[in-house]
Amino acid sequence: MFRNTAFRLLLLGQVLTSFAGNALFLSLGVWAKDLTGSNTAAGLVFFFVTLPVVCGPFIGHVVDRFHRRSVLMVACGATAALVMLLLLVHSAHRMWLVYVVAAGYGVAAIFVRAAQAGLIKTLIPPQDLAAANAYLRSAGDALRVVSPLVGVGVYAVTGGPVLAGLVAGLYVLALVVFRLLPRTRDTAEGTGREELSLRRLGAGLRHLWSHTPLAVMTAAVSAAFCVLGFFDSTDFAVVQESLHRAPSFFSVLTSVQGAGSIVGGLTAALLIRRLGEHRTAGIGLAVMAFGALGMTLGGLAVVLGAFVLFGVGVPWLAVGYSTTWQRHTPGPLIGRVSTAADLSMLGPQAASVLLGAVLIGFVPYRVLLLVCCVVLLGAGIALLVTHDRSSDRDPEAGTPSSPADSGPDDRAPRNRQTEQTT
Repeated sequence: MFRNTAFRLLLLGQVLTSFAGNALFLSLGVWAKDLTGSNTAAGLVFFFVTLPVVCGPFIGHVVDRFHRRSVLMVACGATAALVMLLLLVHSAHRMWLVYVVAAGYGVAAIFVRAAQAGLIKTLIPPQDLAAANAYLRSAGDALRVVSPLVGVGVYAVTGGPVLAGLVAGLYVLALVVFRLLPRTRDTAEGTGREELSLRRLGAGLRHLWSHTPLAVMTAAVSAAFCVLGFFDSTDFAVVQESLHRAPSFFSVLTSVQGAGSIVGGLTAALLIRRLGEHRTAGIGLAVMAFGALGMTLGGLAVVLGAFVLFGVGVPWLAVGYSTTWQRHTPGPLIGRVSTAADLSMLGPQAASVLLGAVLIGFVPYRVLLLVCCVVLLGAGIALLVTHDRSSDRDPEAGTPSSPADSGPDDRAPRNRQTEQTT
């Protein structure tokens, strides 16, 4: 994989954008809390970051209409400029600027994920898709452990303006890296003038649910994400009621889970080569289920082990799912399918976060964790039982259901040749 120059550039670009985004994400919440003293104000930051997922179909349509490299460059440049608005925030009266930056970051993150998915599909040979996704996932998980601590540390020591400058600088560096990528030719020619219709906006969701391998995987993943939001509430209950530690100990559990995710990411490609995407994702869900079960037990060692186990399972699920929809989706449709996959995961998760926050007030946390265990295990078993080996071997199985789904340029055969720009 690392002999592929395009992949190395993609990986470096993701490292820069992930580090910048993760450093900014948590720090904005801390900044809001410092300015207002309100937990609600801090929570609204995370709400505004996730809110743009509802615009996913439109964002996917835009990504599919333009060159993916250009989309990445514009997204990074726009985010760098947007972050500089934080230099104007000096009091609670300008909290609205923090929310604007949070929402803008959320939009840019969706553009970046969708465009990267398209470039992976184009620049990486089909047999290397799983390995590419696994390495990218491992890098992202490693940065999720480190970058929030760096971001909050920079904010605490030097203040918000310095943090804003650091984040903006990282996005500019990412723009330069993405500029070095080869310019692909398998998308629409970037005119952006094709007719916008609900049919085209919904092409990604239709593609996910109209092809059996994708529909089965998407159903299982959506079911799992219907309970994953419960962990946002139960994790703190585990810390306080089971381990009898201060809430700050949650950062230790997060780091431990992140370490498990790194291991899972590094082994995901090997599992997919041996077992296929469906079985790997199914095993990942089962491992997450046993991790949830372990969280119901007492003892520090057991709980730490449960978080490690849960962390290992997450990349097996994520890499298995992403590799499946990439392999079964034609290049010109990849942006809309990427955002549809996001919506299939983050939509149920957002609902489960709210539901979990309500239920934790009167339902014992162990009961909620057992519900998570049952749902995750059931989804995992469903993938293992419905596994179709042929679906894991056909990288070009997916095609748009009709010309209207993908636009006039989508009917052209994929051309994997690339054009190096100067």
